[in-house]
Amino acid sequence: MNRSLQIRAGLTVVILLLSIYGLLPTFKALSISPAEREAAKADPVRLAEIQKIDAQAIRRGLDLKGGMYLVLEVDQTGMNAGEAQDALMRVKEILYNRIDKFGVSEPEITTFGSSRIVVKLPGLQDPERAKNLLGTTAQLEFRMVRPSDDIQDALERMDQLFMGEVVGAAVAEGEDVVAEAPAETPADDAADEAAADEVAADETATAEEDSAADPFAELDDLLADAGDADALDSEFLKEHPFSGLLVMAPGTYASTPLFVSEENVDRVQAMLDDERVPARLRGVEFQLDMDPVNMGQGQMLRPLYLVDAEPTLTGDQLTDAVSMADTERPGSWMVNFTLNSRGARTFAKVTGENVGRFLAISLDGRISSAPVIEGRIPSGSGTISGSFTNSEASDLALLLRAGALPADVYIAEERTVGPSLGSDSIRMGVNAALYGSLIVIVFILLYYRMSGLITVFALISNILILMAVLAQFDLVLTLPGIAGIILTVGMAVDANVLINERIREELRKAKTIRASVQSGYANATRTIIDANVTTLIAGGILLWFGTGPIKGFAVTLSIGILTSVFTALVMTRVLMEWYTKGKGKQKMSI
Repeated sequence: MNRSLQIRAGLTVVILLLSIYGLLPTFKALSISPAEREAAKADPVRLAEIQKIDAQAIRRGLDLKGGMYLVLEVDQTGMNAGEAQDALMRVKEILYNRIDKFGVSEPEITTFGSSRIVVKLPGLQDPERAKNLLGTTAQLEFRMVRPSDDIQDALERMDQLFMGEVVGAAVAEGEDVVAEAPAETPADDAADEAAADEVAADETATAEEDSAADPFAELDDLLADAGDADALDSEFLKEHPFSGLLVMAPGTYASTPLFVSEENVDRVQAMLDDERVPARLRGVEFQLDMDPVNMGQGQMLRPLYLVDAEPTLTGDQLTDAVSMADTERPGSWMVNFTLNSRGARTFAKVTGENVGRFLAISLDGRISSAPVIEGRIPSGSGTISGSFTNSEASDLALLLRAGALPADVYIAEERTVGPSLGSDSIRMGVNAALYGSLIVIVFILLYYRMSGLITVFALISNILILMAVLAQFDLVLTLPGIAGIILTVGMAVDANVLINERIREELRKAKTIRASVQSGYANATRTIIDANVTTLIAGGILLWFGTGPIKGFAVTLSIGILTSVFTALVMTRVLMEWYTKGKGKQKMSI
């Protein structure tokens, strides 16, 4: 075997193995039954495993998975070009945050033209709720972070509220879900609150003695350590249904000692969204951070803040926010913001009275950052610093401006695809691909015999590599994309037919089998490349300018062209040369 053939053979084997490895999550995702997915909702660990598998599998588009397609028009009346573009990007950022909070998996949000935003929500089951969510105004607020002394009482109140209830998931695998506690009567509620006040008063007196030594000492007995294996056992969660889901890490964040592991974020948020919570917490509320924090060793925790229920400032009093380099911290970035006259007066009063405390910046009920107040700010402008990167500072500035100059948004186009229709589309599309491929395979085997078997192997490998590219590069498979795959099969067959016919022509000239194979590939290569390059150019134009179904078709078509050329000119040649090695002038099955 010559050097060139060895390289091609090695490349073929490596690509096939990588393709199979890249498609393993997709095969695993397909093997998970709907019943198993439903049961996993009660098991956070298994649910996290399934979500990880789905994230690595081939993403299905709206037409295959079902869901909602919206085209939103941003009202840019009276804006110049710069203001219009800024408004478009701010609305897009708001939509990202809202949809992330809404819990839709794998949403797609893209700008279209100068004033439209396309929103795709695969798997959405409640379109009306989604429209209401997207249509509301962004809530940007500045809230004071409560001191650590208030955390103990707030946690106990939350535990008392949810005692005997299970929110979001069963407390342990195989455990029966506890029935929801009966609704409290006004008398019971008053008695509970009175008892809670007495307990809080006693514990506050004890806390004052130890607070000087350790401001978080009270929480040590209540909160489970992150590495404690018994932290989430059923008995502990029955007695501490809220605080049992939290992790304490004092010193990690000066603004809060409370964290929530990623697998418990949904359960904690479900408790915080309960309509009974505001009355029970009395003037304070818990809010989660927007992003998780990597605590090392693969542990992702999300900070949880206790803040004032009433905002100190709101986004309608902010006029501008820009990111810039931090001159005092080389390599870091910061954000400067400016308030209107009314906001400036309020801000000066608040910062003057709360030096040393933390001021949380909240967007849509999630904390973006919680900087410390270093002094009174009378100018109506301030700086938010915190070792931000350039992109982080730009994003934060964008979030701040989002509430300062809201733009009206209305729905220009709306389509809803039911899950059953998506399943039907998959079934019909796959059936069409299978039946079409089967007919082609039978024809090739009958017409080209042994050489046809090599062609069939190349066709199957072509589809395998194409699907692996979709999975590994996080591309979306749509119904038009399936049509592109079918077209790819046809083009791959055409390339292999051209090669086989060229080999036949060389055999008719009484050349040896080895020479005929080499001449056949040499003569067919230019024609195959020319034909595929022109198609690839057309696919690239569709990919660049197309949207929606056109883009889905262009994605699989463009990838399929590249994989077809590889399988036709490299893979089949390796197999053909290996098959004809040492045959001399014997007959060839072609």
